Amino acid sequence: MYTSFQRFFSQLKNGLDHVFGLIFPQKCVSCDKESVPKSKGVCFACTSKINWSKPFEKEVNSQILQGVNLSNVHAAHGLFYYSKEGVGQALIHSLKYRGSWKTGLFLGAKLGLSIKGMEYETQLDCLIPIPVFHRKQFDRGYNQAYYIAKGLSSITGIPIKQNLVIKRKQTQSQTKLTSEKRRLNVKNTFLASEKFKKLKSIGLVDDVVTTGSTLSEVCKEIINVNGSIKIIIFTIGVARIE
Repeated sequence: MYTSFQRFFSQLKNGLDHVFGLIFPQKCVSCDKESVPKSKGVCFACTSKINWSKPFEKEVNSQILQGVNLSNVHAAHGLFYYSKEGVGQALIHSLKYRGSWKTGLFLGAKLGLSIKGMEYETQLDCLIPIPVFHRKQFDRGYNQAYYIAKGLSSITGIPIKQNLVIKRKQTQSQTKLTSEKRRLNVKNTFLASEKFKKLKSIGLVDDVVTTGSTLSEVCKEIINVNGSIKIIIFTIGVARIE
């Protein structure tokens, strides 16, 4: 009975979403011209302008690994190169500041498809979204990394575990800080649960990697709990180092 009601309300919601989409079509978050499905947020023309990481996969992933620089981190995967004023920036901005959590699902699923078939897809115990401070999550209404992880999980089947890492204080925006100031800004900011002692391998999920200081700090806290844990990093945007 419960399943029948679930199915009914799911179909009703999808129908209403379709109707509202016809009446109030969503514009592309980049060009603001073409109508696009709410689940994507970007039109076909703008999608073709994204610097997808596939052609530079080794370069992108090496950049993430070098930024984090920890032996427990065995691999990294980024979906696209992130640049100011680009389509990627518009997507991330929409996800973080315009309530477009469905963009996170879409990009997370794209990331999942890009790693489909890799050996550790079946070896990871869980996905861990990088947390935001609780006040920021309250203001935003959600943690964008969770929806990226949810999209990734929908393709790979890797379960998500929340609240194993918490951000215990608010930090200054990293946007205009130097590499060293970024590192100091996030130092002693995160706290990892003792539950990590029972895990062998995890995937950390974030939205954007610039210098890797945030991911590095989270990894260090996790390694302090479990020194033998294997970590794979998944991110949507990777800032290109000129």
